[in-house]
Amino acid sequence: MKSMISPQLSKLLSDANDIAQWLRHSASERDQTRHISTEQVDAYASSGLWAVTVPKEYGGPDLGYKVLSQITRLIAAADPSIAQIPRGHFHIIDLLKAVALPSQKMFFFREILAGKKFAQAASEIGGKNVADIQTMLTQERGGWRLNGKKYYATGCIHADWIGIVAKDDTGVFMHAFVPKDAPGMDIKADWSGFGQKVTASGTVLLNDVVVNEEHIIPFTEAFFDVHPIGAVSQLIHASIDIGIARESIDETIKYIRQTARPWIDSGVEQASDDPYLISGVGDLEIRYAAAVAMLDQVAGELDETVISTDADLARLSVRVGIAKVLANDIALLASNKLFEFAGTSSTRESLNLHRHWRNARTHTLHDPVRWKVNAIGQYYLNGVYPKRHNYI
Repeated sequence: MKSMISPQLSKLLSDANDIAQWLRHSASERDQTRHISTEQVDAYASSGLWAVTVPKEYGGPDLGYKVLSQITRLIAAADPSIAQIPRGHFHIIDLLKAVALPSQKMFFFREILAGKKFAQAASEIGGKNVADIQTMLTQERGGWRLNGKKYYATGCIHADWIGIVAKDDTGVFMHAFVPKDAPGMDIKADWSGFGQKVTASGTVLLNDVVVNEEHIIPFTEAFFDVHPIGAVSQLIHASIDIGIARESIDETIKYIRQTARPWIDSGVEQASDDPYLISGVGDLEIRYAAAVAMLDQVAGELDETVISTDADLARLSVRVGIAKVLANDIALLASNKLFEFAGTSSTRESLNLHRHWRNARTHTLHDPVRWKVNAIGQYYLNGVYPKRHNYI
């Protein structure tokens, strides 16, 4: 039985593919120059693809997480840095769904549907762990003010609105939205990682930034109830890894066919007839297919499951965790095997093929896969539910 694809969905996927093809042509140059890709990000955002999960009751298409995953994979194969930029934007959509007041949903979803870009500044450096947030949201002089310093603020340079995670006077985490040009906020393009170079994941300085009280929503509270916020965040990260893997495999196949030489003892005339390369590419495709199948399956489950209990949420979080582990592993394996299978000539700096491994290695460090494997084992062996946060 054929699945029915609506004209709206068909157009969005076609648009995503067109944007991906356009991005691919200049991806290597952006990586080499660290050029902040304003034109490319604006084109991606203005396509309507950044609004696919906005609820229908607020005027959005509400096409679901499987579609979001498919779009993210297409863009990530072309340029995973640009694919990562709206991760915070989609996370904010989920936060608004979960904990915002109806009036806040109406305002911010209208902004998103109008093409406004959102980014999130949550993490900081120097604390004892990722949850050690020192940025403060305090009520003083008749209003709310933000003070602190953020890092890993992916996409903030390109955003119209920035969501800041901060502690209030009682130590509770809140999420405050401020316009990019708010007085007292300084965004620095100082991200210097060797991969994912143009995610704009730099520093945000906050000095007495005034916040409209109507633009503050709870943050911690979003994880108290059975909202799949962390699972969806991980689904997006897994989709980025899958995109990197796909491009790495495609580059490997292209190089073997067009450039690589057969090994002296192979007895064949062309590298594509080398039995070890044939088996190696087959192994990559098998692992890739398994990761994609798991990702598609669990994305569909996120769309279709009515999450009403802790058990529902735990099961979905664990299944997304499985997909993330598989995606993590194939991204690293494929981007590494590219050089083993293509040979020494593929390491030439001018080709910049190592950007795929650098992107995979950098992006997969976002949250340690070893802890996902542990959480998955705890769930199946001991019946322990995973903790509720953005990382599983």
